[in-house]
Amino acid sequence: MSALNLKLGQSLGIRPEGEGPAPVLAGGGFEVFFFYNGISQEEVDGFASGALSCGVYVEDAIPVLVLDIDRFGGLEVAFNIFAEPEDKRRAFFESNPWQGEAHLVLCGHPDSVVRAVRTIRPGALMIAEIKKACLDQLSLYRDMAHCFRTMGKLYDAISPEDMRERTLMRPA
Repeated sequence: MSALNLKLGQSLGIRPEGEGPAPVLAGGGFEVFFFYNGISQEEVDGFASGALSCGVYVEDAIPVLVLDIDRFGGLEVAFNIFAEPEDKRRAFFESNPWQGEAHLVLCGHPDSVVRAVRTIRPGALMIAEIKKACLDQLSLYRDMAHCFRTMGKLYDAISPEDMRERTLMRPA
């Protein structure tokens, strides 16, 4: 199911393990589902329509999409290519980065009810940077667990604020 087909108030029919982001490859771009409990209507409105800037921070072949959304706040989304099936990986790697877009979906937690959906265009350079890092993961890490362990170490070693200081942020 594409994020663009989702309706506000619709349940995804899943029970996410915890709060936070869940990125999914979608053709040449990606979708990120954000699951949070206790979201205010003001935050939902900010997520849906607030000015957005983004950048990509990469360390140890872990690409982190860094987002700042006015009236919502900052978000960081790390990608693990091993979490995706082979057919989605292939479509992502073979697509033209100039056509890449991202769909962001804000959902409640634990109910997974859709609260807001928006499309952004991070730009070809950011999409290409994410693709390159994901491709590098295939040769650097043994499997999904190995990549997730490195991701955890990355999040332990650098704060979201430091990540932002080291990332070129652009409007999307």
